[in-house]
Amino acid sequence: MTTTVSSTLSDIQTAGEKAKNDEVSAKNGNKLDKNAFLRLLTEQMSHQDPTQPMDNTAFVAQLAQFSSLEAQNNTNDTLGKLLTAQNTSLQNSTVGMVGRNAVFPSNDVSLEAGSSAKMSAVLSDLAANVSMVVTDANGDTVRMEQLGPAAAGKNTFTWDGKNNDGDEMPSGSYSISLVAQDTEGKLVPLTQFGHARITSVSFDSAGEATIHAGTASVPLSEVSEISE
Repeated sequence: MTTTVSSTLSDIQTAGEKAKNDEVSAKNGNKLDKNAFLRLLTEQMSHQDPTQPMDNTAFVAQLAQFSSLEAQNNTNDTLGKLLTAQNTSLQNSTVGMVGRNAVFPSNDVSLEAGSSAKMSAVLSDLAANVSMVVTDANGDTVRMEQLGPAAAGKNTFTWDGKNNDGDEMPSGSYSISLVAQDTEGKLVPLTQFGHARITSVSFDSAGEATIHAGTASVPLSEVSEISE
């Protein structure tokens, strides 16, 4: 009997070592799935000590673990498929934004010669006057203009694309700074938004989208408005 018990213990140790190797393989990138668990359970049952068979409660507990593992694996597979489908749908819909106009936090505008450029601002309060200063890529001021009063909330302003002498400015990137003041000359806090046509969309390794509009590259999460 001693020989039989020793042999049984040896077989169980062998099965345990095999399960341990499976776990190591899993850490190295191989999947420790329900089949590995079932093999371990089968080995344990086939090499149990006949004089001390496995307790029914322990056996049922291990079967419950097996069922739980299988359900978890199935759930993970389903979630993975749903996430893949969601990312694919998001990418397809985002690519459809190319050619549309995007509004996002920025002071920069992209001007095409002979056209105008838009800039939005959300004011925290009523402003008696809003002034606009336009600078070129070298930082030189090309236009200063008083735009008049503006209401609290979102306002859209337009630069006609001309300098202080009334000459049309060439195509390129410009920066517009808006300053709002109340009736007492105090500054009214505001947040500026640039307008630009989306030319392309890129995705990082996590599937997050970045839009490229004019000279700006902005995460899709920062875009507040998209229009035709």
